Amino acid sequence: MAVIDLPEADVLKVPQDFPPGPLFTVPPVLAELRDHRPLCPVQMPSGTRLWLVTRYADVRFVMHDPRFSRDLVFPEAPRMAGDDLTSVDGSLFNMEGPDHTRVRTVLGSYFTRRSVDEWKVTAQRHAHDLLDRIEARGSDADLVSDFSEPLVARLAGDVMGISLDEHAWMRERIRRQLDLLGSRRQIASATADLSELAGRLVDRAGASGLVATLARAAGEGTITRQEAVGTTGLLLMNVTDPLVPPLTVGIMTLLLHADQLADCKRDPGLWPEAVREVLRYHNNGITNFPRVALEDAERHGLQISKGEGVITSTLAAAHDPREFTDPEVFDIHRAEKGSVFFGAGPHFCLGSVLAPVVLATVFTVLFERLAGLRLSVEPEQVQKADGGFFACPTSLPVTW
Repeated sequence: MAVIDLPEADVLKVPQDFPPGPLFTVPPVLAELRDHRPLCPVQMPSGTRLWLVTRYADVRFVMHDPRFSRDLVFPEAPRMAGDDLTSVDGSLFNMEGPDHTRVRTVLGSYFTRRSVDEWKVTAQRHAHDLLDRIEARGSDADLVSDFSEPLVARLAGDVMGISLDEHAWMRERIRRQLDLLGSRRQIASATADLSELAGRLVDRAGASGLVATLARAAGEGTITRQEAVGTTGLLLMNVTDPLVPPLTVGIMTLLLHADQLADCKRDPGLWPEAVREVLRYHNNGITNFPRVALEDAERHGLQISKGEGVITSTLAAAHDPREFTDPEVFDIHRAEKGSVFFGAGPHFCLGSVLAPVVLATVFTVLFERLAGLRLSVEPEQVQKADGGFFACPTSLPVTW
């Protein structure tokens, strides 16, 4: 039976039927689906019905299998809530095969382990400067507005060659674009605004960072201008919203696990393991973006028909007891090192080198500078921002 023909009662709705667990933990319904309905029909805010995949092995299967394509630049393609970044022509996100490899190769030189030391120094500098400002104002702060968001804004400026004003304008539109509760008009308008900004950045004289890399490749004919613009729009999102939640929720989670935080302070070599566990434990969002089936495929006795949409949940996969021992426990010492936070297969995230280094560096600086850091409210009072694709607190009040 096609996903569109399934009875309404069998179809869960995103995000309504996926309320989070306490303290930004995994929605409990994902565990039930993983155990009993590993291939489950869901309806997105756009009205599109998709197959939701929740087991670790199945998520990796979809990410690796070329029958499931990320190329969604066609009419009636599966969407989350509207014509978001998955609708943009020329974006690396939507490419497959040789075109994907060609554009990805242009960017690859920017995301190498040789650049790790440089980004570590940059992250340290920004963290120390923001903490200087925080300490000068007193002994309490909101780590979202005073630290996480401005830190990521500065890093985005370094990576993309944009000003803080441009980042603030861009961030507002990215949040509109990724708002699961937003209207189709709102989402399409935000996507158009971001594409226009991406075009201006690519054409700007004296462009720097990744934009300059893409603009130069377009000038040399390695990629087209549309590919430079579409991929710039994707990167504007990638260096903005996805990093704030693990940074903020990671700080909160470490504060709530004082023994493991103390281990990291005693042995700074554990910070990368703490980051790995933060990214596993919280991941980002209920689901990932959709793919479309290019051919019929079967999984768990159900057929995914050609043309149907499939959506994975790396959050559910990261809590799969088939892969992780006691996955509901936050444990920076866990033996399992596997992760799907950055995806898998051809679309494995280029930022997988940069993001963990930035997070580990910032955690180190923060907890060294503010040794007595603690929440100034009860953990249950920390509220999730509504509508956003990525789960993040609206504020994180702390004192020291």
